[in-house]
Order: sequence, then C-alpha cells, then structure tokens
Amino acid sequence: MSSQNSPSDFSWRCFEDIVCGAEAASAAASCSFSLGTLEVASNPETASFAVTERKQPEIWRWAIIGSGGFILEEGFEPTREEAKSAACDALHHVRAQMA
Repeated sequence: MSSQNSPSDFSWRCFEDIVCGAEAASAAASCSFSLGTLEVASNPETASFAVTERKQPEIWRWAIIGSGGFILEEGFEPTREEAKSAACDALHHVRAQMA
C-alpha cells in the first residue's frame, strides 16, 4: 500500500506506555499476535484507533479499530514502518468518511 501520510501524523505509543485502564483493555482486545510489539495510535477526531503488531519476523499486522472494538480495516506489511504508514492512510480514510 503506498502512503502519502506519515506515521508521525499520529502519536504512536507502545502498549506498555498506555496508562488508562480502559484504553489498555481496548488495545489488548484488538491484539492478535504480540502485546510485546503492539503499538497504538488514536484518532482524536473519531472513536477509532490504529494498532500495529508483529505477526512473524517479516510480517507486521495493522488494523483500524472502531467503536465497540470492531475491525474497520486490516492488513499486513513487511516492516513496522510500512504497517504504520498503511494504518495512517486508513485512519485518514476513516476520518474522511466521518466528515
């Protein structure tokens, strides 16, 4: 997936850096493979957030999670940075749909 948006468009946090119990629970519930590699970026304009995590050494999952914990979009990329870029693109797309 090609990206025009940068992973720095959103503030990414490691799972262990999430201090709010409810937010941590939502992030953990969206994790399919590895809490140790899970990173989360929130979209302040919607109730959605992005996650990236490592599935295998060269496979990184990204997903956009909507309200109620539903997966809105999901994919896999070969690197963490590419997964973050794809997630940012998807978050921007979700935000545009909500506007």
